[in-house]
Amino acid sequence: MTMVMETQNVSYEKIRQLIIWLGLTELAWVTYWLLSNDQSTPQYIGIIAFWFVSMMVWLGAVIGWGKRGIFLNWTRYFSNMVGLSSILTFTLLLFCLVPVAREGLILAAGNTPDIQLISIHILRLLGIGAVIKYVQGELPLHFIILGSLPDLLFAVSAVIVAFMATNGMVGHGFLVIWHLVGFSAFLGAGISMFFSVPSILHIFNKKPDASIVFQYPMLLAPNFTVPLFIIAHAFALVKLFTA
Repeated sequence: MTMVMETQNVSYEKIRQLIIWLGLTELAWVTYWLLSNDQSTPQYIGIIAFWFVSMMVWLGAVIGWGKRGIFLNWTRYFSNMVGLSSILTFTLLLFCLVPVAREGLILAAGNTPDIQLISIHILRLLGIGAVIKYVQGELPLHFIILGSLPDLLFAVSAVIVAFMATNGMVGHGFLVIWHLVGFSAFLGAGISMFFSVPSILHIFNKKPDASIVFQYPMLLAPNFTVPLFIIAHAFALVKLFTA
């Protein structure tokens, strides 16, 4: 039995590395949307290229820092929020303050089909990995209840809503609410991961704690993949509010 469990753990650890490819898939998908502008100028394309390269550089930095244990050692300073705040702030400033980027974004959003803006969130089904880590005794129950389950339920809803959108069964108002719900599904994980590690939110002392969330490769979720999912929601909302 022990040998079987060890084999399963080794197999899962290999699969867990796929979170890097999840992030790259998201990045490629969002970049493709941003370039879905029939009136793209060289300046706009240059801005998108700059954004894409910046995201790749950030990914490399996060992987390097994660392997050195920096995020785990600085949990009291909300280290896992660095990626979220950095990516979202950088993207927001770039596409709000630069007129060419702002105008190109609106045009690109308008050219992107709703089915694509919905389907990307099916990728969040890969969050089942956190549930597996709980079953293996490496994550606390509070993180699963507050963080993983809401995200998984939303991913399941993405499958249903994608089918509905294909058949013309969803309206403008429904999609606005759905994307806002998808954004809020991340809030539980963002808070609860600090409940059992050194921080001002620390309230649980029992093992297992959430320290694995601050270690590579799992730290890529809050520091790369989640911000990109939020950007995907924001992109969809730009389309819905400017259509």
